Amino acid sequence: MAADTAAATALESEEEPVSKRDAIIAGATEIFLGAGYGAASMDAIAQAAGVSKQTVYAHFGAKDTLFEAIIRQKCDDLLAPAVTVGTEDGDVGQVLHDIAERFVNAILSPENMKLFRAIVGESSRFPELADAFYRAGPRLAADVLADYLFDVDAKGELAVPNPKSSAELFFAMLRNDLYMRRVLGIERVPCPNEADTLVGVAVSAFIAAHRKT
Repeated sequence: MAADTAAATALESEEEPVSKRDAIIAGATEIFLGAGYGAASMDAIAQAAGVSKQTVYAHFGAKDTLFEAIIRQKCDDLLAPAVTVGTEDGDVGQVLHDIAERFVNAILSPENMKLFRAIVGESSRFPELADAFYRAGPRLAADVLADYLFDVDAKGELAVPNPKSSAELFFAMLRNDLYMRRVLGIERVPCPNEADTLVGVAVSAFIAAHRKT
């Protein structure tokens, strides 16, 4: 055990703090998806990340905090366009199309599908897991989009009297039958044309429903 800790410490000394954090998140993702949230140990996560267990605790404090960081990072990657659009003069239709396209690609990806199934499977035993996922994933996504839609309404580009409800509706339209088939494992490789059609129809319907009269 002492030798393992010394080896991990030696490896850490060659890395920058940012790369340690990334390594921990990558290692934790691998362990969570492989063993499940309940069976995942901080020792296994530390070993997969190539750092000491003390370093894992120093960066994240607890397992649920680490899991939330994984979800938040995925959400940040997914919502990169939405985070910046508020300061840009981009076409609303194109902005929504970009957000929808990235969102659909993200929720249909094999890794994210595994993660979602793991959350559903463990949520009854570990409610904090479902709570962390909801706050860092669906809730954050809707809140970021709602902020953008608030600005869109203020500029008079669309009529969005309730940005929060409209943001939730937008993402709900994108979780359609294609997503359900993927969650259930009925269709493992979605047709790209089907995903493209879903994005186009959802964006067009959303804009039509919020067009100023």
